[in-house]
Amino acid sequence: GRSRVSDVRSLGDQSEWEPDWTEPELPNSRHGARCLALQALYWGASSGANGLGDVTAALDSLDRRSGLEPEYSAFAAQLVVVVVDHAAEFSQLIEKAAHNWSLARMARMDVLILRLALAEILHVADVPTRVSIDEAVELAKVYSGETSYAFVNGILDAVASGLGVDM
Repeated sequence: GRSRVSDVRSLGDQSEWEPDWTEPELPNSRHGARCLALQALYWGASSGANGLGDVTAALDSLDRRSGLEPEYSAFAAQLVVVVVDHAAEFSQLIEKAAHNWSLARMARMDVLILRLALAEILHVADVPTRVSIDEAVELAKVYSGETSYAFVNGILDAVASGLGVDM
């Protein structure tokens, strides 16, 4: 199925882009922050954004509309920075765990959800691995294809056990 995050209209000035979807109000929680981070990362990947500045501009624009409290906005920003800074590392881990699958064959949204979860698992100390994986599965159920949640769960389990991360 088609994800709820659709194409973004290009308005030339990236600081004034408008998302072309109607997103329900995000919960004022870390789950809402993950949704916000995923939306910004998706925009960046879809628009050919190169680097943190472009994705951060998308995050700032989305965040102004989100109504998230500063604590959760900061969590979303932390996740976005880690995903962008460690994208190559996360890509290698994903491809290693996804036997005979290259990133190019994977749905863009699935790759972004996997990177987001790996950012938490490997770089956010106060989130248990199982919580990060469960959150990624929930994001896949909402934002990706019908069976993506099982794919996301399997890849993250494989990466976590391959790295010896406590579950």
